[in-house]
Amino acid sequence: MMTLRPAIAVLLVLFAGPLRGQVPLHASRQQDVYAIYSLLMPGAVLANLGPDHNQRWAIADTTINIDDMNPKLSPDAALRPPADNPRPFQEALADFHARKYQRLTLGRHFHLDRPYTLLSAAEISEMKQTLGTAAASSALQQKYAGYPGITFFSDVYFDSRQRAALVYQLDWCGNLCSQGEWIYLEKHNGHWVQRSGQAAVVSGATPFE
Repeated sequence: MMTLRPAIAVLLVLFAGPLRGQVPLHASRQQDVYAIYSLLMPGAVLANLGPDHNQRWAIADTTINIDDMNPKLSPDAALRPPADNPRPFQEALADFHARKYQRLTLGRHFHLDRPYTLLSAAEISEMKQTLGTAAASSALQQKYAGYPGITFFSDVYFDSRQRAALVYQLDWCGNLCSQGEWIYLEKHNGHWVQRSGQAAVVSGATPFE
């Protein structure tokens, strides 16, 4: 049984202006990418806010890359590969290094149990200002009511067989409320399962202390 360790929290540098490095999502990866994103919704910090604050979810419509993170943290700086099978982790890590500056524009392909909204950069800024102050107008408060915060994902980085994956997830829930972590997953019997982080269900890659 794995020992759970605190997730590494980082701050996100919100992108502004034209986004460089945007590429389309390859069709061969789409099903697995959105299956992983859907599995990880919502992050623990948002889920812990309770059902009244989780009536619907907000997700950034563009993935973050290494330049959007502060500090710029690669997966192997946060996670140890599974001792029983390190090769898929290392291959996914190589995919990260090959594509770490790319961003994806996300579509409505999530499979979630409640409504969700994909937010543009302008909407993210507006929502952050609304949730971060009590002085927001009633119209803005109503517009963003029921959202616990905003979830940001990186692209998903795969091994050569597309059966292991690394992804970065950041959940923002206020000026002093956020949690980010690299997550390692493996595909077992056709289903993705976490092998790291607080929601892991099998022993495997674990965060550094």
